Amino acid sequence: MRKKKINFGISFGGSIEGYSKVRVAKREAHYGISDLNDALLGGGGSSRLKLSINPWYLSLFRSAIIVIFGFALIRLLDLQVVHGDTNRLASEQNRISYDVIHAPRGLVFDRNGAILARNAPGFRLIKGDKITVISRDTALDLENKGLAFEGREGELGRLEVDLVREYPLKAATAHLLGYTSEISEAELKDKKYKNFYNLGDQLGRLGIESFYQDQLRGRDGQTLAEVDASGSLIRLIGEKKATLGTNLRLSIDANLNQKVYDALSAEIQKAGAKAGAAVAMDPRDGRILALTSYPSFDPNVLIAGTDKAAITQTLTGENKPLFDRVTSGTYPPGSIFKIATSVAALSSGRIKPDTIFVDTGQIFLGEFKFTNWFFNQYGKTEGEVDLVKAIKRSNDTYFYHVAEALDEKIIGDAAKKMGLGSTTGIDLPGESAGLIPSNEWKRANSGEIWYPGDTLHMAIGQGFVLTTPLQLATMTSVIASNGTLFRPQIVMDQVDEAGGIIKDYPAQKIANNVVSPQDLALIREGMRQACATGGTGWPMFTFTKVSVACKTGTAEFGDLNPHAWFTIFAPFDNPNIVLTVLIEHGGEGSSVAGPVAREVMDWWFNQKH
Repeated sequence: MRKKKINFGISFGGSIEGYSKVRVAKREAHYGISDLNDALLGGGGSSRLKLSINPWYLSLFRSAIIVIFGFALIRLLDLQVVHGDTNRLASEQNRISYDVIHAPRGLVFDRNGAILARNAPGFRLIKGDKITVISRDTALDLENKGLAFEGREGELGRLEVDLVREYPLKAATAHLLGYTSEISEAELKDKKYKNFYNLGDQLGRLGIESFYQDQLRGRDGQTLAEVDASGSLIRLIGEKKATLGTNLRLSIDANLNQKVYDALSAEIQKAGAKAGAAVAMDPRDGRILALTSYPSFDPNVLIAGTDKAAITQTLTGENKPLFDRVTSGTYPPGSIFKIATSVAALSSGRIKPDTIFVDTGQIFLGEFKFTNWFFNQYGKTEGEVDLVKAIKRSNDTYFYHVAEALDEKIIGDAAKKMGLGSTTGIDLPGESAGLIPSNEWKRANSGEIWYPGDTLHMAIGQGFVLTTPLQLATMTSVIASNGTLFRPQIVMDQVDEAGGIIKDYPAQKIANNVVSPQDLALIREGMRQACATGGTGWPMFTFTKVSVACKTGTAEFGDLNPHAWFTIFAPFDNPNIVLTVLIEHGGEGSSVAGPVAREVMDWWFNQKH
């Protein structure tokens, strides 16, 4: 049977000539050359017009079909054969959802169970490789606006349940506790972290959060779930539970810490100074009771990341709000160092308890003059002075004569035995060692020899000597604890959710009998009289709750206002607190740092300690 040609049937009136014109016009119209109606001319009646498609077009059409199907076949082979395993895995992953269960970080408590660091509900906003920790309120706002969702992708990303760190005492405990922030890409490449952390995980920065990072961090869990095309849960297949971080109980008294911070910051502002530090410890075991540095910062602001101005001030502020002056700041200790000089004088045997020097207001070493503070300020002298009176009155002349009888090595060795000149080993990062200078040190650092005048300066805590507030508190504790040197310590134990002790961190005794009982008795008596009428610690003259012992310090530093120091322990017979206060460039120790100590002691002993 013959194949029928495809044709179009058109009825119109006209002749054979009309048919030819129609065919030509049809072709021209196909290419847009003329209108078909131009070819339909005159004539009456009707006829049947048949048009055949050119074989060339049919061939072109068949070729296009073959090419299209060829490409489709190649693409199908690529998807099913070449990349079949990969695509099957992708399809399975679209059906199976792996979700991380972020482990809660361990809580931090004070010695009485008050919370110092806790976890609040939060989320991670994940968009590709970018991960941002956000608050619960922010996450809910994004979800309500349809921008991000838990379990499925939105315009701004996917939400994943997490926790956000919170610090109830804010600035008061900022340097003690530190804060947390997301691990950086550079840190993830570090062998210390790369096998244990992922983008978005939190690292402790500063303070306890940093020092005890491995204990505080938890171990993430995971859920395996079947989901539909929209990401909605169909069923839970399996779950690996998260491991909670370790809870820590500190030796800190939260209320005392807040009181110290408030008193310190108020006095700094009153004095027109800009910075300072204070630390309190229990001399019976070396445990830290309070630790605060000023200026401080609110770690919650850094974590929230919304107050850009406050964050900039914290990170780049002129007075370094992130800098912990208690453990990392080094300063000339001024007259508080006379405690170490007294130990050196007595233990060397070159100065006896009854040794007396006459204060003439000034002494000369060659062409150089060394004067006593009392002579400088009031033009007066103090006559015969023994060791007890020298400590009570902070008499420079007496200690100049002591320096002439000793040398820098004897003074330096005594200072080092009491915890100066090296890190104390406190469980905080970034501690400074300070400096107890020597002839060898000076030659190595300046190329000059040690002069006798250097020893005189050293004996009163000036010249090259540098200490941290923590070191001076540690030295004071040696005197308060009858000669025992403890390592300062903050963490007391690991506890469970009910407060039960999992692991104890015992007090660490470094040395006994650092100072002999006889020598201690003289130094302690001098410090007791310093806080009584006629001494230099006048803010404590009217303090009658318990007997106290103290030492003042006014440390010159270039042409700037001197640093104000005050260190104290109480009760005198059975001390349970040592407090050391520094106000940078604050002025006289008794007048500026002393009022902080008085206010804190009033509060402490009103609490029936």
